[in-house]
Amino acid sequence: MTRKHKKKTKKQRGKRTFGYGRVGQHRKTGQRAGRGKTTQWKKSKKSYYLKQKELGFPDPDWKVGKHGFKRPQDMVRLSKVNTINVKDLDLTLEKLVQQEKATKSGDTYTINLDKINIQKVLGKGEINKKVNITVKKASKGAIEKIEQAGGQVNFLFPEDHQ
Repeated sequence: MTRKHKKKTKKQRGKRTFGYGRVGQHRKTGQRAGRGKTTQWKKSKKSYYLKQKELGFPDPDWKVGKHGFKRPQDMVRLSKVNTINVKDLDLTLEKLVQQEKATKSGDTYTINLDKINIQKVLGKGEINKKVNITVKKASKGAIEKIEQAGGQVNFLFPEDHQ
């Protein structure tokens, strides 16, 4: 009986790897020049790459080279600012007095927000209590609302409060 098709390979019969070395060396994406549109353009998709280049890379998935910059986490943490809104301050004043983080004399509350790790006061919401605050930064809206309620804002570093 004769064969319909010729044998694909005559060499390396009986050898497990057919000259590739380790079995895994001819199974994965390296064999087909990578996944997606990363390195394939250099090997198997050169004409597609050149067409895209000619059109100005309209394909949004096509990224050649590195893109962007990720800030190191320790630098991100340096610039982290803990904030509190005026309405939240209004709600938590009594609790802060009980915890002895704020003081109350008459109807005026006094608090140093730097001691409870808050760097900035923001102006969202309303405040109805007289509050004397010491803080690093405050927004214009927060300063206006606190002063309208009869309070006062003092800054730890007066030259750079905004």
